[in-house]
Amino acid sequence: MIGQELSETGKRLFRDFPILRMLWESGRKKGIRETIALIEKAEEFNRTFAVPRALELDMRMEREPEYFDWEIMRRACKYRFLSIFIPRQLGGVAGEFMVTNTSLLMDELCSGCSGIALAVGAHSLGVAPLITSGALAHWDTVLKEIVEGELKEQPVTMAYAITEPSAGTDVEEPEYLEKARLSLEAKKVKGGYVLNGRKCFISDGSEAKYFTVCAALDRNRPLQTWTTFLVERGMEGFSTPRVELKMGQRASHAAELLFEDVFVPDSHVLGYEGDGMGNGILMIMAASRGPVGSIATGIARGALQHFLAWARTKRNGKRPIDEDRIRMNLADMWGMVQENRGLYMSNAMLGDAIFGKALDNPIMNLTLGLPSSLRTMPLMRNFLNSYYGKAMINAILRYYLKDEDMTQLLETASLAKFSCADNAMELCSRALSIMGPEDSEERRWVEKCYRDAKLTQIYEGTNQLNRLVVNNIRFEETLRVEVPRPFKKGVMA
Repeated sequence: MIGQELSETGKRLFRDFPILRMLWESGRKKGIRETIALIEKAEEFNRTFAVPRALELDMRMEREPEYFDWEIMRRACKYRFLSIFIPRQLGGVAGEFMVTNTSLLMDELCSGCSGIALAVGAHSLGVAPLITSGALAHWDTVLKEIVEGELKEQPVTMAYAITEPSAGTDVEEPEYLEKARLSLEAKKVKGGYVLNGRKCFISDGSEAKYFTVCAALDRNRPLQTWTTFLVERGMEGFSTPRVELKMGQRASHAAELLFEDVFVPDSHVLGYEGDGMGNGILMIMAASRGPVGSIATGIARGALQHFLAWARTKRNGKRPIDEDRIRMNLADMWGMVQENRGLYMSNAMLGDAIFGKALDNPIMNLTLGLPSSLRTMPLMRNFLNSYYGKAMINAILRYYLKDEDMTQLLETASLAKFSCADNAMELCSRALSIMGPEDSEERRWVEKCYRDAKLTQIYEGTNQLNRLVVNNIRFEETLRVEVPRPFKKGVMA
């Protein structure tokens, strides 16, 4: 009976992810239909755009690292990939399974080309702090601009900026942030803040229009003063002086951001001063490290597909797949892919259980149900940006988001991130080792997957840091995510 209602993509998803079938049979058909439709779009995107261009683009961006193919983002607009994290009340497509759909989308896109997929995914990472901080004052401006641009196939994108030249992984965990050598600093001035310093290795940094940026107000007390800002390209003193020559995932830029006396108004502080570790880092990592695991899984799946094509091709009259050792290796590789999927889906479904309540509740629905013209009135915007406006939003978030839930989500995210990345590297390494030095198209694909997978062990916190996060939450109980409280001492009302 199920097969009669499903497309081939739906059947594949149910075979690969039995949890989706369980949800379907338990009455969640509407949400699962949306998931299947999204993956069908991703398949079409890969088939018609990403796969035919991936190797050519990878080689071109080795020679011309500053080149960016804007057609990537225009195509992403066509499929609505840029608003997958934006609530439907604002015109986005975030549905019942927002986190799960994001993870499955990245798995699918990365099986074609993870560089092209990252150009799309890094944008959602930039959007995430606007969502998790409950910055409602900017939802009707920034998020609506993204949606409107997407519908016109004129991409407006965001980027997330936390890494600094001498402080990479350090800024992603409270224990290390306290010792970090920071270069970017924000100073309070009348009406706002002035930012000076640099951020580096920022995905989509050279293309984005908006940036969520974390900075210390006092570099001698970084953890206590870590604050999240919304920065717009075009603010005086802001520039992106260079992009990096990357080893993998080349189709997406990693750029340096330079801040030279950049004035950021008070209205562009997301949450309270000093709440940046909670709403700007740990809550984001809890939502984003799982999808990095799905990126690694998609890369591994792509490598496996090309290895399988190689194994089925005759060489000197014989097919490698006819050997038992090749067949056993294929089984091992599929095991790695499915192990990864179990880990990142556990994180994704927990994320939907947690964030679903925060984004779909009577108060939020009532607020987003108001006419946009009312929500964007100066009086309303001033209230939402005020101390008491932020207190109201934080009270709502704390009612639905519990510290223990967010801490568990961070643990599952870090576990998925390092395990999936390491499995992807092992799969690609094993495939290359078996294929040997021959020059074939299948091997060129697997070699690209190897370079692409390496990046997943590094970004969103190195795998070493993510192991420490799991240890500190699970065994030592020294790390806990704290959702910002309604009222914050030391912040002027």
